[in-house]
Amino acid sequence: EHVVAGGEGLPCVVTDATVGWRARELWSFEFFSREYGDDQLIANDKAPLRRGESTPMQTVRLPLREYVKYLTVRDHWLSQREHGTPFYGNSWTPFLTHEAMRDHVGRMSFVEDLVEEDGPLGVLSRKLTKVFFGPPATVTRLHHDTYSLHAWLSQVRGRKQFVLYPKSQAHLLHAGEGECAGECAGEGAGAGEGTCCDAAQSWFDPTAPDYRRFPRARRATPHVAVLEEGDTLFCPAGWFHYAIALSPSITLMRNFFNSANADRFVEGWNAAHSLQTQPQPQPQPRSQTETQSVPTYATPPRPSPAALEKGGHRREGQAAHHQ
Repeated sequence: EHVVAGGEGLPCVVTDATVGWRARELWSFEFFSREYGDDQLIANDKAPLRRGESTPMQTVRLPLREYVKYLTVRDHWLSQREHGTPFYGNSWTPFLTHEAMRDHVGRMSFVEDLVEEDGPLGVLSRKLTKVFFGPPATVTRLHHDTYSLHAWLSQVRGRKQFVLYPKSQAHLLHAGEGECAGECAGEGAGAGEGTCCDAAQSWFDPTAPDYRRFPRARRATPHVAVLEEGDTLFCPAGWFHYAIALSPSITLMRNFFNSANADRFVEGWNAAHSLQTQPQPQPQPRSQTETQSVPTYATPPRPSPAALEKGGHRREGQAAHHQ
């Protein structure tokens, strides 16, 4: 019911979804440094990426072992490069290369997930499952995920606060408006002066609201949750969400589709990637191999309702409201 509530879903926190996972025992900063320290990690001081910012995003690539030092050692060299916000490691996809890590986690039983781990969607499944690392005050700015995908986020270590808004309130959040207005003017449907071309993002900061700049945001209704270790947040497709780490944090995130949003995912994915299958007017066009590497998906078959597993204790994400 949380997937389809009100026609756009309703976020919730599940407190026992990861009971029995080996990740709950194994995963720590020291564990990842020891076992996977040579993996290259991309860390940014702003997430997600936005075009046309007055202060450009800083990006560094470094071994995971070195990033753990940044999290645990005072006066690390990366700390000297901070411009008010810490560097966030939010792009690691270890399940693509480390088969053993699949045994550390399990499938969620409280929600249908049609992205199978094996078979034709196996690589996509691994790409859609990421591990996020960050020190306190690591921020994910207000946005909704692409391709109409649902998401769940499991807090393995530390605490993290989330503020969420339904997609129907995008206009109240001034989504698509911001610093890149001049750069994006005239691009895309409905673009124009005063708008940003990426309507999936909002410059509104719910933890430091600027109602002079974003007056309509006063009428938006936030849904707030603080994830403790072991909690899992379900975020329905299209919901805007903002996150801030309240302590050193390790979060497992997965995007997925199910019966409620499979058609929208397929439509969005194929539309976004169709240009890569067309001749490109570039001095050095993409090779045939690169073009064919972009898959085209068909809507997967729906399982019968009796085949869907249901379970888990639910706690409403709307239990606390940010005023």
